[in-house]
Amino acid sequence: ADSRTSPKLDRPQIIRVAVGSKNPCKIEAVRKAFREILDRGANDGNSDNVTASSRSVVKLEISAFDVPSGVPDQPFGDPETRQGAMNRAQAAFNAAIEAAGDDFSQYPDFAVGLEGGLEKHLYKPQQLSTNGVGGDGMQQTEELWCMAWMAILGSNSALCTLGKAAESNFVPATQNYSCNKNCDQNGSEKDRKFTWGYAKTAAFLLPPALCDLVLHKNMELGHADDMVFRRVNSKHGSGTVGKLTDGQIDRMDYYVHSLKMALIPWIRPELYLG
Repeated sequence: ADSRTSPKLDRPQIIRVAVGSKNPCKIEAVRKAFREILDRGANDGNSDNVTASSRSVVKLEISAFDVPSGVPDQPFGDPETRQGAMNRAQAAFNAAIEAAGDDFSQYPDFAVGLEGGLEKHLYKPQQLSTNGVGGDGMQQTEELWCMAWMAILGSNSALCTLGKAAESNFVPATQNYSCNKNCDQNGSEKDRKFTWGYAKTAAFLLPPALCDLVLHKNMELGHADDMVFRRVNSKHGSGTVGKLTDGQIDRMDYYVHSLKMALIPWIRPELYLG
């Protein structure tokens, strides 16, 4: 049997993921990242279900919550942007629990926050002479680099570690995360430990027109993008990265890779949760 399905799942299972945003691009990025991690085993052909060696169906259930980031609308730098992602994940987790009320079976297994940010750098390029040899330094310029942080909150439960690597020898603390404080010894509250997973996207340089609006007009990048490229609500679509790469990398795909990296603690739980 594939060890990623251990302990054996003898009935249909649901992995519940709370997302700290109602942005459809972010929601679909979370769905795709989790789905692809889970679907590394035998796939039954249904994009919403994965069939493990035990033939038990695992369903991914996403719930989205419009929660505050707790940081400025346009975060700058890694600490602020990462904190915004954490705040969104924690707020989504709390909102999902509140929505579930006393129904512990509806509690989230994971909570995810995604936060886009900018990095500001001062750069003084070297001017090249006609023979290719560096000449006098050019005027110092301000650069803006676009990036995003992912934060995932999860536990060491059987459901959270269902996507672990096949060779992993990690033994989860509980069969199900979603149980109340009266669980038996195989699913006790004290055995469950929560942890964070983080990752940062690649960064890319913004063109001067966008930099000017953000730095000198105090505009959020999404609004500046709409103005420069004459479109509406771009951050709910392909995003700035999609426009600049001419569709080679859209905003959803931009997030998916980093979301998978943020899931590393649950892919290799013996290294992070042991």
